[in-house]
Amino acid sequence: MDELRKDLTRGQWVLVRPKSKPPAEEPCPFCPGAESETGPEIAAYRKDGGAQNTAGWTVRVVPEPDAYFRIEWELVREGIGMFDMIIPRGASELIVESPRHEDTLASMGLGQIESVLWMYRDRLLDLKRDSQIRDILISRHHKKPGVPGHHPYSRVTAIPIVFDETRRELREAREYYQYKRRCLYCDVLRQEIGGEERVIRLTPSFVVLVPYAPRVPLETWILPRRHGCSYEEALTSDTAPELARLLGEYCRTIERHAEDPAWELVLHTAPNLRSRILQGDWATIRDDYHWHLEILPQPERLNRVGGIFVNETPPEDAARELRERWESTA
Repeated sequence: MDELRKDLTRGQWVLVRPKSKPPAEEPCPFCPGAESETGPEIAAYRKDGGAQNTAGWTVRVVPEPDAYFRIEWELVREGIGMFDMIIPRGASELIVESPRHEDTLASMGLGQIESVLWMYRDRLLDLKRDSQIRDILISRHHKKPGVPGHHPYSRVTAIPIVFDETRRELREAREYYQYKRRCLYCDVLRQEIGGEERVIRLTPSFVVLVPYAPRVPLETWILPRRHGCSYEEALTSDTAPELARLLGEYCRTIERHAEDPAWELVLHTAPNLRSRILQGDWATIRDDYHWHLEILPQPERLNRVGGIFVNETPPEDAARELRERWESTA
């Protein structure tokens, strides 16, 4: 049985699971016409209706093969002597972003990207109805090093604990709010918009910027200008097209002017507020946390010394370069 085990010395969780057999090479199971090859359809958008597990979809959600977390498992928490163990009940899903096998966010039309963003919202709303799910990560890789090219999809991972990185981020936001009674990210937005030197793009609803301390040269954040802790509550008919346009333009910019590097996109949003273990969990999260997207181009270039990231490109230079390239792409 797969197990989540806690490393008490670092306060981090480790998933221990038997090594699985790599799947045999076969025709793409995510292309239209191969719906029976993916496992039962979880959700889909179809322009003209149509039955589940049939062609005619525009965005489709299916179980991830060889899933790390499974909804059918029973959630068990045990103390093994001094150690903690949890059965990894949750969900591992793939959001198949387009019927076209070769599509990328750079090539997709505005409407297609917007549909993907709405599906992000729908999966968050659905999974957060389950109070045993504590946190949900939505991520997307483009040209992941060492992974062959594949049909475009985003990954949804829902788990019975809070991801370590999310927990650290929530702690920093909460402590900042407790001291200053202001949202950390709202203060970042005010400073960056005022200073301008790290801002790449400014729209009515969003700011695209290179953060003050980026981990890699072209790291980019997209932050909503209106405060809100949860993506699924904040996405509207006004903001979804604007966010879709920014994502498409950004991806076309780095594809055409940065030699189409690998990149990783992660949606940072509040965990499941229905799931409380300790009294006071999420007491100020609606005031102290601010959802956003982080894009990490060339993650293979991450360089650390004793846990400290090393970045050889000043973020001000990276932001200026991205502004210029964005303008020439538009």
